[in-house]
Amino acid sequence: KQWYQRRVRGAADSDDEDDQDPNEIPAISFFTALKLPGVVEFSIALFFAKLVCYTFLFCLPNYVHSIKIGNVTYPPDKSADIASFYDIGGIVGSIICGLLADRTNCNAIVCVVFQLVSVPLLYLYYTQGGASMVAQLCWMTLLGFFSNGPYALITTAVSADLGTSESIRGSAQALATVSAIIDGTGSIGATIGPYLTSVIINDKTGPDTYQNVFYLLMASAFVAALCLLRLMVKEIQRLRIRRIRRETLTASIQVDPRRTSVRGADRHID
Repeated sequence: KQWYQRRVRGAADSDDEDDQDPNEIPAISFFTALKLPGVVEFSIALFFAKLVCYTFLFCLPNYVHSIKIGNVTYPPDKSADIASFYDIGGIVGSIICGLLADRTNCNAIVCVVFQLVSVPLLYLYYTQGGASMVAQLCWMTLLGFFSNGPYALITTAVSADLGTSESIRGSAQALATVSAIIDGTGSIGATIGPYLTSVIINDKTGPDTYQNVFYLLMASAFVAALCLLRLMVKEIQRLRIRRIRRETLTASIQVDPRRTSVRGADRHID
């Protein structure tokens, strides 16, 4: 009986050794993931981007109900219907933001541009959104377009790109760690945003009740863009180098037409 148990235990250990991939990279630590290029910047940027998005998600219907749109105050159910245009703009903005990032391979540049554009849109929506229903819907949709795009891009494509860094390539655990750090930091901002809104409002009434809330959101969107400036500069330098190489290859092809095509060279550069 003991001989049989040893044989069974030895067979099980052998199967476990066969299942292990010798080329698999072990999981990295939390602090090692933080040292990867771009993880800290995108994590902080997502913190502020999610703060803006989730504050609007939870507080926008109440804000629409509290103001007059074309001298008309709408009930809570109609206000919720109006606020859905922010989500419609966010859906379209997320798609366009992802397409631009795929075509340019410049995630930081796309995020910074979208965040910077959303800052004046927040001010225009606050000051001009109550002029009429058309103005309310247009400004709200544009605001959702530009504020939701970076949030969706960072939580999906950016996390995957950072998780495929050369130092951790081949480790699914490392990819999960990077994604968890970025999305977890953003979730903290999503929690703090609505809480700060409730503290700022504090049962106030009147047309200027949400003024400081919009100042908070504008500052958050601006800080989110600032966090990615270093990465944006690196991407601009990379684009400049790519353009110089493309011009050099084009000039060499004109001298010697037998060389490879420019399109094939562009793929090689990318």
